[in-house]
Amino acid sequence: MIGWRVGDPPRTSEHILRMDPTLDLERRRLLISAALTAQARRRLGSSLAANLSVGKLLDLACGVSEGAGTIERAYRLRFDPPYPGVTAGPQSVGRTNRLMLACSVRDRVGTPLGVVFTTLIAGRPPQVSVAPAGASIPEGWRSPGDFH
Repeated sequence: MIGWRVGDPPRTSEHILRMDPTLDLERRRLLISAALTAQARRRLGSSLAANLSVGKLLDLACGVSEGAGTIERAYRLRFDPPYPGVTAGPQSVGRTNRLMLACSVRDRVGTPLGVVFTTLIAGRPPQVSVAPAGASIPEGWRSPGDFH
């Protein structure tokens, strides 16, 4: 927690402010989510076409991985499996198709930060969220390339 009281000495560059570890971890997850969402939207556009086929969604999943290395380096992360991760495969929901992918994310020293979920839904913007590290990737999920 950050806080000051009347009478505290002035803060200088020698003083390092520390954030509550739980809040810092949440801040990092939000930052990762925002960076990956922005990267996905730059790669795929602000909204996916409404009539995307299952095959095209799988192709887009491979395309969204391009540029993830830049984010890994910039934020000192490791994705396992490589971003965007693995999937249960494309699903049809109503008259639209969707694909959810997941991978774990750790910092460079191996501390788990969370599980990255990337969702591609025809007719909607790409969305990326990062769940707490305790979240799990379901057994049996495979690489998007396995579904071609």
